[in-house]
Amino acid sequence: MSQQESDISSYLAESTLRIQDLHEAEKKLVLLVETAGDALANLCDDAPQDQDQDQVVRESVIAFRELAARYFSLVNDVQLSLRSNTRYLSEQGSIGMTTTRSIPFRESVSGEQKELEVWTAAVETIHQRVRELKEIAQQHQK
Repeated sequence: MSQQESDISSYLAESTLRIQDLHEAEKKLVLLVETAGDALANLCDDAPQDQDQDQVVRESVIAFRELAARYFSLVNDVQLSLRSNTRYLSEQGSIGMTTTRSIPFRESVSGEQKELEVWTAAVETIHQRVRELKEIAQQHQK
């Protein structure tokens, strides 16, 4: 095998690994949204009146903490994957420096603020949908 064929083979193997990594990151994004939905559903869950309310609250807090920990773990995994792949593409010349400099909110606190606003709106939307689904479920139970 020539050096050029070896380089091409190595490049294709690396590309395959990167694509698989991005596929896994995509799966984690789906889990991230599901986890956020589960956490929100847990927050607005109405316990039956015949149960001990203190116990229900304790169980809800524990469940929410577990879901929050899983959520932040997934966020970290996805960020790591995206940063790693962005760095790789930058090193390979697929993403030029001008592109990475033009990414909005790249190195500023306003980016974090904007992200917070986006996530807050997303959480509110999910919360609204959960309420709507509960109303629909209650109507079908009648």
